[in-house]
Amino acid sequence: MTRRQPRGFTLIEVTVGAAVALIVIGIVTATFLSQQRSVQALDLSREASNAARDAMLSLQQTIARAGYGIDPRYAFDFRNYNCPNWTAANPCRDRMNFPDQIVFVSRDPDYYWAGTPSSTIAGCSPSSPCTGHAWQVKAFDPTHVTVAASAGDTFLKGQLVEMTCAQGSNPTIGQVAATAQATSAADLQLTLDAAVAGNPYRANIPAPHDSCFDTAGVSLFLVNRYRYHVATVNGDPWLMLDRGLDYNQNGTTAEEGAGGAPDTADEIPIAHGVEGMQFAYLLRPSTTGVAAPDNGGDWVIGNTPGVIEEPDPTVTAPTLLTSDTDPLRYNLHPANIRGVRIRLTVRSLRLDITQPSDWFGDPATPPDGSASIENCDNFVVVTLGRYRRYFSSATVSTPNLGSKDPFIF
Repeated sequence: MTRRQPRGFTLIEVTVGAAVALIVIGIVTATFLSQQRSVQALDLSREASNAARDAMLSLQQTIARAGYGIDPRYAFDFRNYNCPNWTAANPCRDRMNFPDQIVFVSRDPDYYWAGTPSSTIAGCSPSSPCTGHAWQVKAFDPTHVTVAASAGDTFLKGQLVEMTCAQGSNPTIGQVAATAQATSAADLQLTLDAAVAGNPYRANIPAPHDSCFDTAGVSLFLVNRYRYHVATVNGDPWLMLDRGLDYNQNGTTAEEGAGGAPDTADEIPIAHGVEGMQFAYLLRPSTTGVAAPDNGGDWVIGNTPGVIEEPDPTVTAPTLLTSDTDPLRYNLHPANIRGVRIRLTVRSLRLDITQPSDWFGDPATPPDGSASIENCDNFVVVTLGRYRRYFSSATVSTPNLGSKDPFIF
């Protein structure tokens, strides 16, 4: 029996084995890194998607309430709040090279009226009292209104209030000039900012006034204001909500006023990473031959690339009793808005470092090849910055603007 001598690997065998091992390790490493890059890119996109969802939820819920309990002519504000330098070429809400803004109001529904359909007086009164955010008006003058308050009732500076006669007739809106709080159940006098001609949100009860304000049932309700806009906070874009209220009670609201700079601490952060926001306003097309009043003639205001366009509160407005077929129902007045289309651009909060160094970031326009978002077609000011971007859109109907009687007890 011949005994075989043990031996090791030859140099060639070792070299070949090492080469094969290196190739396998390289393939595994490349696959791992590729998967890691994909996961990180997906995580960044998911981050932006979550922020878009938060932003859309807030916008959809509040825009759908626009005009509740308010004359439809005043549901959307295009000229008054936080709009000191309006011109046709420099509107307050519509932009082609910056994010749009939107401002609207709705009456606060958080109240209870103890009356019934058979009540003699349809309004807050000792016989049919109100609780919550509705009060009996006891006295007033052009810059003050006294209400029957409950202990703890607080009216912040900047709060809009609506005063009405019995049955909700002759509604007029004013703005609280200084924070007031009731320490006990007693009459509380509110000071209002001086009335401003042409501003329906600072109309107050004029002198002389309609005689109905001297009879029983005069009531006061809170009106909620919403201003959504994009702002930079600590270097990052945010969707912000400005309610116009002096939340920190330092005497200054988020609207720039005579007292100095605006107090941005009163604003509410809604969603992190929102860098673009565009709105288009949908009108109801005529079936009787009335021509579309908007640019492009498609019954959508604000979607023609490169054209500044927003609803115009200076054109003749339809009244509550205007027929649905009247031409006034088809002009550019904000009372004719029947829906709002929202388009958001949301970026990731972190850079995508998995991409090559010459990658500048996702483009500022949607991946479908669009060169504009609504009428915005100037993206020079957008810093791509190696960020991932997520695009989101939704359309919200505004049924309250079709009301024939906005007042509901």
